[in-house]
Amino acid sequence: MNHLFLNQMKQIGVSKKSKLLLTLSGGVDSMVLCHLLISNNFKFSIAHCNFLLRGNESDSDEDFIRSYTDSKKIEAFFKKFKTKEYASENKISIQMAARDLRYQWFLTLKEKNNFDFILTAHHLDDSVETFLINLIRGTGIKGLHGIQDRNFFIRPLICVSKKDILEYVQIHNIIYRDDSSNKDLKYVRNKIRNEIIPLMKDINPNVRDSIIKTISRIKDVEGIYNKYIIDKKKELIKVSKSQYKINIQKILSETFSKQLLFEIISDFGFFDIDSVFQSLLSCSGKEFFNSDYYMIKDRSDLIITEHITNNTIIINKKTNKIVSEGVSFDIKKIDVNDSVNQDNENKMLIDFDKLDFPLLIRPWQSGDRFKPLGMKGFKKLSDYFIDNKFSLIEKKKVRLLISNQNIVCILGERLDERFKLVQESKKVYIVTIL
Repeated sequence: MNHLFLNQMKQIGVSKKSKLLLTLSGGVDSMVLCHLLISNNFKFSIAHCNFLLRGNESDSDEDFIRSYTDSKKIEAFFKKFKTKEYASENKISIQMAARDLRYQWFLTLKEKNNFDFILTAHHLDDSVETFLINLIRGTGIKGLHGIQDRNFFIRPLICVSKKDILEYVQIHNIIYRDDSSNKDLKYVRNKIRNEIIPLMKDINPNVRDSIIKTISRIKDVEGIYNKYIIDKKKELIKVSKSQYKINIQKILSETFSKQLLFEIISDFGFFDIDSVFQSLLSCSGKEFFNSDYYMIKDRSDLIITEHITNNTIIINKKTNKIVSEGVSFDIKKIDVNDSVNQDNENKMLIDFDKLDFPLLIRPWQSGDRFKPLGMKGFKKLSDYFIDNKFSLIEKKKVRLLISNQNIVCILGERLDERFKLVQESKKVYIVTIL
């Protein structure tokens, strides 16, 4: 078993110089991992969570870890969590609450103490149980590869069976704590461990090994699948002006178009694939929102961009920089005699003396009109958008600079004729979208 442990650590990239944080519950698995780390002279600290869920038993676990770390002179961190209150406030299960709380704390410890890796004592049987849990609940291919290392969260015992762990305990006389909640059948994992897997063994005594082999095959299939998805994303997603465009005709022509679309939009936090897929065959204008992104079905494309709000920004004479919705506006006022060049379309050169402060930056509104630079008459913005083939999302992202209820310019797009620089202009007001 020690050989399996060291081989796994080597594959992960852990060395004797690595600074490690072991999450120690006091149970048999984590105490075995702790013993292996000590025996092989790894440098590590310990983190113990008390979720206050089992009364005196939880406190006794903490006391056991404190006594153990003191005797071994190991640096240890302890934290109590109001798990039930957190679960109630966030409307999640106790198990999910405990998971969120501990991982948030582990990450905080890592940042404060510069740990290279965070170790958990998940083993081979845990991976089998996770596979079955996800299979029963329903999952995609990502949910069928069992437990894997993620970034700096590593599982050095993931190739070790529970049987091997228990044998190691007997050989080395390791003291550990029993968690009574591991026998409580109200938890799904316990039902699978204590009831379902024993039934499966009646059918196939080697069911654990069979599932492990299946997980291994699925990992290989997942690798092929992910390579295919990456290549297809490069082919189907076009990035332009912070927008992600997916051509509807191209996605529909794919053999597995619905699954492929899900893989694309789930990267942006959209998971209702049925609604999105149905919208591809409907009229333009169907919108989807989440906390970070906005998505709309346009004429020929599904377009995704960062969340768009309708904020109005006030600009005073002294304002020189604005950051809003991820866009920076750089503002300068200089003499016309200074060197001024219209070197990019994001720079608006405006006659300062024609402006009436305070100015506004706002979205366009129905009925807005302006005189496009070079034209004599007024034009509705809605017509301007049609003529210049603005997508629905481009129209939503348009921001206007307003002076005394008049449109000075469409920022980054077109200046109004009335505010252009002329021979008599003395000062130039420059607004640049960075």
